[in-house]
Amino acid sequence: MAGPLDLNDLVSGLREVVKRAHEAGIRDVSIRIVGGAALRIAYFERATTADIDAQIQPLDQLEPIIRQIASERDWPADWLNDKATIFIPRWGRSVEWESLFDDENVSIWIAPVEALLAMKLNAARPGRDTEDIVHLLVLNDIHTVAAAEQLFEDFYPGDGLTERAVLLLERIFAKGLPDRPSAPPRADFS
Repeated sequence: MAGPLDLNDLVSGLREVVKRAHEAGIRDVSIRIVGGAALRIAYFERATTADIDAQIQPLDQLEPIIRQIASERDWPADWLNDKATIFIPRWGRSVEWESLFDDENVSIWIAPVEALLAMKLNAARPGRDTEDIVHLLVLNDIHTVAAAEQLFEDFYPGDGLTERAVLLLERIFAKGLPDRPSAPPRADFS
């Protein structure tokens, strides 16, 4: 089985989904990307990712296409999956999805940096999420734990940051934030 997916894999895999959805006559396709793939495709250079976490519609019609692409490329069957959908904020501030591609039949969207930071802080996995959180803090112009907590609570009202997230943020701010990361070129999914 192939290793993690790089930027070229992410874009070419999604491009192939678009192509095959058209060929199969599947309509009203929507892929809303979150997590590491969203960061890598739209916001900054980062380590590879194992998969693309997304809200996928209509999943039942796209799953055979996704599995076929995986088989052809020797990728994991769940290289494009909806496992992270349960973590997308739903009760607070709305996620204002940003369009990456829309041909009136298939659309690909990316979560904005604010929502991605809130989701990463919700997970706050030391080591695994630290560098992503660092870059997202810079992209959101957040320089204090209090500001990070306010953003988090906007998306997850009634929830506070976990102690683990607060400690992670304190370590990040004590070390200092880097310069703003460079965004990759806009991906072409046509």
